[in-house]
Parts: sequence; C-alpha cells; structure tokens
Amino acid sequence: MAERQPASRFEFGKNWQRYIDQLDEDRIVQAEQSLKDLLGVETLKGQSFLDIGSGSGLFSLSAVRLGVAQIHSFDYDSASVACTQSLKVRFFSDATNWMIEKG
Repeated sequence: MAERQPASRFEFGKNWQRYIDQLDEDRIVQAEQSLKDLLGVETLKGQSFLDIGSGSGLFSLSAVRLGVAQIHSFDYDSASVACTQSLKVRFFSDATNWMIEKG
C-alpha cells in the first residue's frame, strides 16, 4: 500500500505579511475595539490570553495593548509566526510576557 501524502494547504502567512505591511493605528484600534466587544471588557489587565492561530498577530498585539499580563501566540504556518514576531518587534520588542511559537 502506498504511503498517503498530506494534503496541500493554503499558506495564509504570505497574505498576512502583505497585510501587516499596511497596518496602521486605525486598524489596530479597530481590532482592539473588536476584542473588547467580543469579550465584553474594557481592559485585559491581569488576564492571560491564548491566541491560537495568531495569523497576522493583530489580535495578540491588541491584547498586549489592552494590558494583558501573559500572552501566548502560536500558529502552524511559519510565515504567520514570523508576522506575529514582527509585530512584537515593531511595537513591544522588550515584552517578556509575550511568547510566540510555531505549533
């Protein structure tokens, strides 16, 4: 019996790379408001945040800006992980409470 090959998948990270190149303050504020509305809060101060499938990293960035105490972002797509890492470097390079992994 022949070994089954994994199905090909769309590489979302390449799209996210183009997106974050055009990311501006207005889009970040919109993402923050979206997160606050979804969770029914005004702040994430003292909370933990798990961003499964972090994609561009925009919602991870928003969580950090909303005061999250600990954040763990991960994605399967290497390019998506790179996007999230680039947002961390761009906006919170010294943040020790933001862990980013491929997984």
